[in-house]
Amino acid sequence: MSIVRKITLGYVILIFIPVVIFGYYYYSQIYGNLTNQFVQSRQKILEQAQANMKMDLTRIDSIQRMLQYNPYVTDYLDGVYESDSYSIYTYNRYISPVITQSLFINPEIESFRIYKTKQRVLPITDRFLDISALDSRGKEVARTLKPGQGIWRMADPGAAVPSLMFYQNIYNSNFTEKIGLLELHIGSGLIRKLYEAAGGRDNWQAFLLPEQGVPASAEGAPAGIDKATWKLLGSNDTRPYFINNKTIVNQLYIEELDARVVVTGKVDTVFRTIKRKEIILVFTIIALLTALSFVYYALASTITKRILLLARHMRNLDDDNMKQFISKHDKPNHQDEIGFLTSTYNSMIQRMDELINNVHRSELRNKEAAYKVLQAQIKPHFLYNTLETIRMLAESNNDKEVADISFWFGKLMRYSLSSEGDRTVLAREIETVIFYLNIHKMRLQDRLTYEVDVSMDAERLVCPRFMLQPLVENSIVHGASTILRPVHIKLQVRESGDEIIISITDNGTGIPEDKLAAIRSRLARGGGRDVAENMGGVGLFNVSERIKSFYGGSSQLVIDSGPDRGTCLTIIITTGGTGRI
Repeated sequence: MSIVRKITLGYVILIFIPVVIFGYYYYSQIYGNLTNQFVQSRQKILEQAQANMKMDLTRIDSIQRMLQYNPYVTDYLDGVYESDSYSIYTYNRYISPVITQSLFINPEIESFRIYKTKQRVLPITDRFLDISALDSRGKEVARTLKPGQGIWRMADPGAAVPSLMFYQNIYNSNFTEKIGLLELHIGSGLIRKLYEAAGGRDNWQAFLLPEQGVPASAEGAPAGIDKATWKLLGSNDTRPYFINNKTIVNQLYIEELDARVVVTGKVDTVFRTIKRKEIILVFTIIALLTALSFVYYALASTITKRILLLARHMRNLDDDNMKQFISKHDKPNHQDEIGFLTSTYNSMIQRMDELINNVHRSELRNKEAAYKVLQAQIKPHFLYNTLETIRMLAESNNDKEVADISFWFGKLMRYSLSSEGDRTVLAREIETVIFYLNIHKMRLQDRLTYEVDVSMDAERLVCPRFMLQPLVENSIVHGASTILRPVHIKLQVRESGDEIIISITDNGTGIPEDKLAAIRSRLARGGGRDVAENMGGVGLFNVSERIKSFYGGSSQLVIDSGPDRGTCLTIIITTGGTGRI
């Protein structure tokens, strides 16, 4: 890809696309905030409409309390008036004005009825009827009425603007007996008033739904509501407002009606002006970025043209073509960065032309030296194969000792020369130590015995390579090699609480107290390798430092010894270290 295309691609990736994405993201955030603020304001309007609705319902159902505490009404319904003429007189003189006043104060009431429970009470007009005239819906509601509480019901739930019914019992003056049932039929104007107060006009629509789900008789969503929004309204989604598929939904539960009022509208109709500005803004950004891209491309082309010419000349450069690059754009007295690059390139070409022969001669000498190095190399695999050949010959000659020592030595060499890194697992390290002990036991015969006791899963602990071998070697060199009596070496691995303890014990001559104190002091404070070499104990020092570095924490090497009572080297590893698998 040419440099011009790279610059153009870089401009598109680093400038054009980020600007467009950021602009879109920034606009979306603003648009989302405005939409959220608008929906919240609509929710407050809906809450105010609900409060007004509750006030209207409270005003209407207060008629029951006015009738309940009117002695003429309770006496009439209780059958106190024995003659019909006195009942009619009481109704016309005292009860009818109260009902008329209630209807005047509450113009929403279309029907006012009281169903009497006692047969001896005289029914008057269509306002005082016998309880037997109550329809089935009213009887069902009457069975669920609680003392002192009324119930609101929608008279026609399937209607777009339903009317309401109110039921509440009327008791005698002692509140010991039900003597009547008040039924008020409220026209649809009250719900229409709620819809208008909630904002259900123009491009917005309002309707009532059950507290959860949608009416079972509804064959589909109302006009203007998509199926996805209708499905959300039918679910148990109790959010007071949300936006789905560009549809704004506000809903609020009205406890008195056991229903929720829902107001819906389209986002596009609300933010039509913002949408128009959005289109203008998008086209403006695109046009501006396109113009800037063209200017940037033209400017980049003029700058990179000289670099492209130099690159073309460099592609044609080889051993047979060492001509210098000459550009008409480079003036001798007015050199910029590209001119400086060109002059430096020409100097390099000239120098390369002078050194070409020396380079060829150097290459020949290097090839000859590399060949000699290859001849002098002895690869580890050759050594492994040679030891394996010795072992096989020894086995064929029934020389088991030579075969075993060749096998153990081969294992040690393979472990030592392996390029697998500085890490291994404790099981491999113990296996290598056993090979090492077998070789020395072959040399020392009965003077050396050993014991390996591992009471944990050694495959799950990572350790540095050659962590145990120097310690075993120390026990052999300073234990078995300095005395004539038999020496026993014990390797024990156990897990105790949050620590793993590895101990190597021998019954050799031990370490004098002064030397033991010096070694402990050196291991405790650390120090350089030269210090360890001058004072002795290089292997112990190296193992101690490697343990502290590898496992960290309180991991350490501990030495316990004394004259004629042997030496115990203990590695304590905290299980919280990084070496635990």
